[in-house]
Amino acid sequence: MLKVIIADDEEYERDYLKKTISEKYEGILEVVYAAANGADALEKAKDLKPDICLFDIKMPRLDGLEATSQLIEALPDVQVVIVSAYDDFAYAKEAMKLGIKDFLVKPYLDKELTQTIDKIIADICGFHKKSPADKIMDVVTGDIDRDVVWKLALGRLDEDDIKKELSLWGIGTTSYKCVVFYYDGIIRIGEKGCDIVKGIFHINGTHTLVSRLFDLMVVYVFSEDEDAFIELNQSINKTRNYMKESGTKTVYCGVSGIYPGSDTAKGFEEAAGFIGNYAENTVQSGLNKVIGDVQSVLQNLDKASFAIASRNREQSLIRLSEIRSVLSSRYTKKDLNDIYLRHLMVILRGLNRKLGIRVTNEDIDRLTDLFEDENCDIEKITEQTVDELMERSVDVRINHNVLVVRRARDYIRDHYSEQINLQIVADAIDISPGHLSKCFKNIEKKGFSEYLTSVRLEKAKELMRKADKSIQEIAYDVGFSDSNYFGKCFKKNEGITPKEYCAMLIMDAGGHGE
Repeated sequence: MLKVIIADDEEYERDYLKKTISEKYEGILEVVYAAANGADALEKAKDLKPDICLFDIKMPRLDGLEATSQLIEALPDVQVVIVSAYDDFAYAKEAMKLGIKDFLVKPYLDKELTQTIDKIIADICGFHKKSPADKIMDVVTGDIDRDVVWKLALGRLDEDDIKKELSLWGIGTTSYKCVVFYYDGIIRIGEKGCDIVKGIFHINGTHTLVSRLFDLMVVYVFSEDEDAFIELNQSINKTRNYMKESGTKTVYCGVSGIYPGSDTAKGFEEAAGFIGNYAENTVQSGLNKVIGDVQSVLQNLDKASFAIASRNREQSLIRLSEIRSVLSSRYTKKDLNDIYLRHLMVILRGLNRKLGIRVTNEDIDRLTDLFEDENCDIEKITEQTVDELMERSVDVRINHNVLVVRRARDYIRDHYSEQINLQIVADAIDISPGHLSKCFKNIEKKGFSEYLTSVRLEKAKELMRKADKSIQEIAYDVGFSDSNYFGKCFKKNEGITPKEYCAMLIMDAGGHGE
């Protein structure tokens, strides 16, 4: 926790600041002392070595400016905010010379106070970088959780892939809970806000992944000890309080039950479904629209990566254009450059990790400089980036079969409920049916039809766990045109009939009920 000292000769102001900071930044900031004069504040600051000081200008014994001057000399890293009822430019000018962080004029809005403190927390924790090397690292790692969070949430990874991905984050075989926030202020809290929320959810014995996109934030909390989830409600309340001044509407939140880490999509579906089920229709439709936009971005990220790796320039640019189109419908022109660069980094990290296409610090530095110009030609920069990546891919040994199967799997995952077959999928990814069939046998060790059936059966089991549809309805929902054939396939794969599977689920639920 970061330490804070408050100094104001008015008791009401001291109490107000202490209460606001303690409630708004619980678990992040700690008010270690509240002084009534500058001399007392300076003495305590030298002893307690705070990270942040909020000093009133006009105080007895030693005014805020003199206290600040002596404090910064003794503790150069301290972040000082001057608070004063004197709306005088001379004070602000003098304070800035001393190296203070900000200047608030009474009466200030709560939003002004929290925005000021947010910026200071971001700087102290390293979210705002200053050196070129740090700036590069910020771009490379900004919201790096996004690489996996949305794939976990939207069911774009099978069980084996989930284990592999989570192992990269130091998460082994464990349980999790998923928390979904839907709020119009999420889009404005920035990367530092995302990191602050991650800090709020840092509970002993847990590992947390957090990512936000548009008006949606997803939090996965993993733990081997289910008792660790007891503190989750406190983190949720702190996060809602932190968020609520960034937007104009209600902060909606849904929380899943405890599930095994091998089935991460279920938690997201349950948490998001909770919001949709208990909010008004306009909220539900808005949430569904946001999830649809997230899915669109995710699909185009995957397709753009595939096209670059396959050295298909036209498709690469089409998919990246689709991403920009969705982003521009949600973000202002001012914010578009930064958020689009973050999405490019998702692609670059994936190409580097999976195919060894090297992206250097010089590359990121150049891209960052280009995107810092609000009026830059995004389309031209994108074309140059794609051309450079495709040139480097010539030297990379790309397993074409793996890429073909990955793209086919993505198509099947998005269209399994439709009447698709080998020919339809082959046409969708622009290869011959015979080649697709060979690729599946080489990579998946099973034929195309067998793989499609296995996907449909997994989706059927998910629907059965909800217990709100008949077996016949479920069979049709997952793409089987004949419920009898569905039953035969199910028994062949699971060893029991669909009815027996549903009965088993009911027994398990009864055995674990409260």
